[in-house]
Amino acid sequence: MPTWRGTGIVFAVMVTVLLVALLFAANENDIIGWILVAISSAWLLLAIILIVTFRRGAQKFGDAVDSARADAAARNSEAAGGTAVVDEDTHSRNLKLDHSFKIVQVQRRVVAAEIGKISRGEQADMEIVDRALQTIQFTAHNGRDMLSDVTGRQPDEGSPDGGRGASDENPGTIEGDVIR
Repeated sequence: MPTWRGTGIVFAVMVTVLLVALLFAANENDIIGWILVAISSAWLLLAIILIVTFRRGAQKFGDAVDSARADAAARNSEAAGGTAVVDEDTHSRNLKLDHSFKIVQVQRRVVAAEIGKISRGEQADMEIVDRALQTIQFTAHNGRDMLSDVTGRQPDEGSPDGGRGASDENPGTIEGDVIR
């Protein structure tokens, strides 16, 4: 509160100077008195503008400091294993994407195993490789659709089921044996 006291004293002095100048100008009724009134009025107006501007700037700076402190506290609590606010939709989408990446990893191992058969001189089952590649394509397509709201990309809506139907680009549902 010391700044309020100092500001109040300055304003009291400036208002007093203005009133004294007004009294002398009204009593004497000459040009110099009215010039002093105009000058003291301008100084009082300038002081008011400066004080208001300074207060607004100080308030914005204080808000920025508070926001930075809150951000730092949130980062520190997360790093220390504290509680973090998580959006339920984002968490669910991240779990689905994690599952999709696991599917892609499994199918990559299937393709690698079939290619390994070729290097050993055995016959590779190209049907298994084709299904694995289709699964990777389908999983990537679904993952991109899950991220469409984040990336701004529109999901494929050319087919009745929103782009999830079977085509050359999008294999649809894959049937057959589960390969591990």
